[in-house]
This record gives sequence, C-alpha cells and structure tokens, in this order.
Amino acid sequence: MSDDPQGESAYVLEKTYTGQMDWSLFFVYSQREHIRALLRDIFLDNPDPDVIDGQFESHLGGESADLWLIEHGRRTGHVDLRPFIHWTEGGGVVIDWTAFDVAVPTALAGAPLRHGEELQLRDVRADFQHTNSELFNLYPDNPVSYGMQVWVEGEMSGQPYEMFTDPDPEPA
Repeated sequence: MSDDPQGESAYVLEKTYTGQMDWSLFFVYSQREHIRALLRDIFLDNPDPDVIDGQFESHLGGESADLWLIEHGRRTGHVDLRPFIHWTEGGGVVIDWTAFDVAVPTALAGAPLRHGEELQLRDVRADFQHTNSELFNLYPDNPVSYGMQVWVEGEMSGQPYEMFTDPDPEPA
C-alpha cells in the first residue's frame, strides 16, 4: 500500500455485459496510456478477431464502457467511452483519440495505485450510488486490484488475462 493516507489513485475501466449471464470486466491502472493501450487491444488490435467481433455485438446490445477516475480513494470523475468508439459500415472500429484526450486527464492527483495493491475506495456508497457501476455492489467485501479482473455471479477472478493484453505487466 502506498504512503498516501487518503488512498491511492487509478483509472478504472469498467465494461459490463448483460445477457444470459451478467458480468463485468475491471481494468485498474495508474496511467492514461494504459487505458489507451487497452482500448486499442479491445477494439482494434486484439490478435483474436473473435474478441473484436464480440465487442461489436456487445456494442449493439448497449453494454457499458465506463472510465472511473479515482483520486485519493474517491471518485472524482466519469467518462462514458462509448461516444469515442465508432463502428464503421464494414464492421471496423475508429476511436476518436482527440476527444479521448480532452475528456480523460493525462494524470491523476494523489499516489498512484501499484502492482499488488487493492483499490481502497473511501466512500463507495456516496461516490457510486447514482451510477450503474458494479463497484457499488463489490465494496467493501470484493475490492478490485491493480490489473485486470472479471466479476461473474459473485466471484472475482483474473480471467481477462486470457483475452486481453496487459498494458502494464508485473515485472518479473
């Protein structure tokens, strides 16, 4: 845990899928460039074309792509990423990086969350009560940690590592 008595800071990309089974992916990183790399991997450059095709199907179903800005353990902002992601008629994707850069701060205030640390949200009830975020339901019993996790039917795991490239792998 960092030395910040108020809590660490992180970007939390939450992708929620609904259907036969509801599940959420959480990508928790300390740099904007990590989120940019994830978006490229999820929508543009994933080596498995089925992953990108699945994002298109999810897009049609109206699933979320929320970026939560956490500073000192408190939610200080929210960016709905869906308006920046445009599907072309041929089934391709274009991401409006200029709009992304305007909406997402280059850096967050406070000590950055690091590998091996859990994100400690100081007042999840107040910060997320009027949102659709699953973070409201997870805390305090199931906090998210730095990196990638999936929340399915009450269980948290690291499953997304199989589908997505970690933009900040833990040093060996």
